[in-house]
Amino acid sequence: MSVLDLTTRCDDPEMPCAELIAPVGRFLDKARASDVSIFYTASFRDKGTALGEIAEGLNRRESETIVYPNSFDKFFGSDLRDALEAIGARSLVIVGAATNIAVMYTTTTAVRVHKYRVVIPIDGVRAGSQYEQEYALHQLHALPATSVTPVEYSTLDTITFL
Repeated sequence: MSVLDLTTRCDDPEMPCAELIAPVGRFLDKARASDVSIFYTASFRDKGTALGEIAEGLNRRESETIVYPNSFDKFFGSDLRDALEAIGARSLVIVGAATNIAVMYTTTTAVRVHKYRVVIPIDGVRAGSQYEQEYALHQLHALPATSVTPVEYSTLDTITFL
């Protein structure tokens, strides 16, 4: 499970990502109950500051890793790939903000380069505007099926863990 850029900035109700905190927090509790590993990302520029911390409502555990890539693609310049390899991950559920930036670039690398199966709960991602949200989800849907495993879409309440 990858939680992209849901940091303390999302504790501000004026931020679009604030809408995600309560439902994603409940979803993460469900994942934890099934012993699913959770990895967070935050911006490299915010590391060591209050903005580099994970939003309160997500109830991050000390054992849950935060990586600080210096890129929109959260695999680039971080230990995310190594951490996922260490647990034998082959599928990822990606939630977070912004759909048109971190989610889109990270998902593209996950499916094209690393060959992960990726599920995006559409109610677990958010962009700054409805247009950006819809366009990013369309772009991910339009990745060529001959070169990647298609991105799957779901909702937070319909995803189950084995």
